[in-house]
Amino acid sequence: MRATERTRKSAAAVIAVLAMAAAGCGGSVSHGKESPDAVEKKARSLAQQTLDAVRGAAGSAGTSAGGSTWGKCATETPGQHRFEFRYTLKLDVGEEKSTAVMAAAKAHFVKQGYDLDLPDPKTDRVGGTEPDSSWWVGVGVNSDDDAMFISVDSDCVTTSHDPRTA
Repeated sequence: MRATERTRKSAAAVIAVLAMAAAGCGGSVSHGKESPDAVEKKARSLAQQTLDAVRGAAGSAGTSAGGSTWGKCATETPGQHRFEFRYTLKLDVGEEKSTAVMAAAKAHFVKQGYDLDLPDPKTDRVGGTEPDSSWWVGVGVNSDDDAMFISVDSDCVTTSHDPRTA
């Protein structure tokens, strides 16, 4: 086989592999160790820990599930199941207690070693990322109604299989 023919075949093989990767197929799909159920359980656990930490400031405020959503990650990694999960808990706490609730949440985040978000005067919330992970937790005021929220975001997780709701 001549050198130009070998080069042409090698180039064609590289192009075929790149095309398959770009199309999201390429033989094997890398499955992560995290099951979607485990991701959802971790999100609920982080929300509950935060709720427990702010309960003193929130008083006997009621809670309700604000929703949970799975979504494909914005940046694709060919051959991997990568999804992000967001879980929200609604707190029936009025604006008059919101400052105390957010202060309690911030104290909890500091105590747990979270990397705190930089303060932003345009948003009425506090948040931080769990140490040595990409899990983000935030507590803030809902602009739509007289309530607060606890929001938990997994960022991108390589899951063992596609989540049900994705």
